[in-house]
Amino acid sequence: MNTQENSSKLNDTALGLIGVIALFAIWEIVSYTGIISQEIFPSPSQAVTATLTTMPLSEIGGHVWASLTRVFWGFLIGGSLGIIVGVASGWYAWVGVLTRPLIELTRPIPPLAWIPMAIIWLGLGEPSKIFVISLGAFFPVVTSAYKGMISVDPVLLRAAQTMGLKGWRILFQVALPASLPDLATGIRIGWGLSFGMLVAAELVAANEGMGFMIMHARELGQVGIIIFGIVLIGVVNLVTDYAIGVVIRRQIGKWHTY
Repeated sequence: MNTQENSSKLNDTALGLIGVIALFAIWEIVSYTGIISQEIFPSPSQAVTATLTTMPLSEIGGHVWASLTRVFWGFLIGGSLGIIVGVASGWYAWVGVLTRPLIELTRPIPPLAWIPMAIIWLGLGEPSKIFVISLGAFFPVVTSAYKGMISVDPVLLRAAQTMGLKGWRILFQVALPASLPDLATGIRIGWGLSFGMLVAAELVAANEGMGFMIMHARELGQVGIIIFGIVLIGVVNLVTDYAIGVVIRRQIGKWHTY
C-alpha cells in the first residue's frame, strides 16, 4: 500500500469523523430548539449529564469492559469456528456437501431465538451469553470464508502445482491468501453483529454490561441513560471496528495490492 492510498484512507476516516460530529451537533440543535421533546428523545448533552449524575465513570467503564469481554470471547469462538468450517467447506468438496445444508438450514434463524435453549443448555451464567454472541459472529464469517475459498482463481492453483506445491502448502500459501479479502469482510461483519447480539445476550440474568445498563435504565424510566447506553455501544463498536480494519488492511497488504 503506497503513501497515496494511506492518505486516501486517512481522508476517508476524517470525513467519517466529521460526519459523526455533524450528526450529533444537529441532534443537539434540534433537541435544544424543542422540535423534538427532550423528555422522549434527550439531546446528547442531556444524556451524558443524566448518566454522569447517576453513575461514576468507573461504573461506566466496568459496564464497557464486561460487554467487550463477552463480545471478544463470543466473536473469538464463533469467528474461529466460522473460519475453520468455511475454509474446509470451500476446500474439500465432501465437507461442503455435509455442512452446507445444515448451515443454510440454521442461518436464517435469528440468534435471539436460541436464547431459551442457551439458558437450558448452559444456564444463566456467562456461557449462555457468549453462546448467543458467537452465533451472531459465526454465520457471516463462515459464509464469507466459504465464498472466498470457492472464488480462488484456478489459474493460481495450477501455477502453484507446476511450481511443486501440493496439499496443505497450496492451501496455506496460495488459497488462503487469495481468499483474505472475502474473509476480512466476514470478520468485520461478524464483529458488528456480535455487538448487535450484545443487548439480547445481556438480558440473560446479567448484572453488568452496556446492554444491562440500557435495560436497567428502561425499568427505572431513565431515558437519558438509555440514549447514552445506545450511543456508547455504537461508539465502542466504531472504535474497535476501526482498529480491526487497520490490522486487517496491514495483513491483506502483504498479499494484495489494492
